[in-house]
Amino acid sequence: MKKSLPYVYAFCLTFLLGLMVGQLSASAEGSVKIQKINKDAVIYEEPSTNSAEIGEVAKGSFVQVTQASKGWTHIQTPELAGYVTSDVLVKVKSEGYLVIQQGGTTLFTAPSQNAQHIGQLYEGRMVYVYGTAPGGWSFVQYGEDIGYVATIALKKPVPTKKQINAPNGAELRLTASSNGEVLGTIANKMTVQHYITLAGWAYVEAGDQKGYVKASELANIQLTNNKVYNKGVPAPKGSKKRVALTFDDGPDAKVTPQILATLQKYDAKATFFMVGKNVAKNATIVKHIYDAGHEIGNHTSNHKKLTALSIAGVKQEVNGTSNAIYAAIGQYPTVFRPPYGATNDQVRSVMTIPSILWSIDTLDWKHHNPDKILAYVKASVKDGSIILMHDIHQTTANGLDNVLLYLQKQGYEFVTVSEILQ
Repeated sequence: MKKSLPYVYAFCLTFLLGLMVGQLSASAEGSVKIQKINKDAVIYEEPSTNSAEIGEVAKGSFVQVTQASKGWTHIQTPELAGYVTSDVLVKVKSEGYLVIQQGGTTLFTAPSQNAQHIGQLYEGRMVYVYGTAPGGWSFVQYGEDIGYVATIALKKPVPTKKQINAPNGAELRLTASSNGEVLGTIANKMTVQHYITLAGWAYVEAGDQKGYVKASELANIQLTNNKVYNKGVPAPKGSKKRVALTFDDGPDAKVTPQILATLQKYDAKATFFMVGKNVAKNATIVKHIYDAGHEIGNHTSNHKKLTALSIAGVKQEVNGTSNAIYAAIGQYPTVFRPPYGATNDQVRSVMTIPSILWSIDTLDWKHHNPDKILAYVKASVKDGSIILMHDIHQTTANGLDNVLLYLQKQGYEFVTVSEILQ
């Protein structure tokens, strides 16, 4: 006989296998596979429409996937385990969040205070959020435990960039414990994103690798190249001449997409030095820039003259933008440009990436004249030039086509700053 289940919004999945000392294990994502139901579906006892219908699962539900074959997928909800046709499932991505509520928060089987308690998520724990439900709830995974918590109890963490400092590499574990399952090894000197440290264990991410390493095996990034450059390296003999187009102060919601379209027309790559406050407002555009193969640079959070700030002030301006860029594209900026070209030993002591000035200033910010932009380029361009423009002025977008057309006819290749420094 068919058994219908209530349409509870977004089912959670497996329950706690066991509470250890009254709390959930602090483990990384990976041991539980979660997908989402994209339309109302019947759950069958066996992978066949001729088998018994044991229940239903509503559109929007999150389910645990245990196996799949020949058009059928075995799923598990808090109340049922059975088969659905694979076409009703879609893969979902998760994002890491921290529990910030003092005293922790409760994990429920459904998005309701009246639902069954699964366990307690303690303050400072890392969880994975797969989606939200009405009423201020988030569907999360914490180790092998899944369910709903109040969204207000969570916060998106800002990672810091660290480096593995272990000659034989650092063992990555599923839980914050020396008894935790070993997921792999992160190579020595590899850069990782560090989110939080708990009882001597650091939660880190390196590409697709996510988990815990000993906090003692992490080190701060050492200075690599904090030199200042105002021109690039001429192309090797027999190679095409190169110029690096750079755009400061964006991204701008109106102008930057126009500039991207013109660059695409000429198959040109460029470097965008972004202001942090504009990154936060235009994260989608930042992603488009990155996905198009352009380079993204740091131009501070508020375009302040760094030589007039304390070291703490410089760090705040630089790190704020680096974190905003990371939040938008999952990568940190590779180059830096100080506002007004103002730099000194104190500013450089903060930097771990090259500081880029320019060899051609088009003064587009001053004259707002497309013809003058081209005139400045014609007067000074040569192999290895770094050209300064701004992607916040409509006149710059209007004049860019003629600049690229001229340089193309002169035999120049358009490369990023990092490429022209090599």
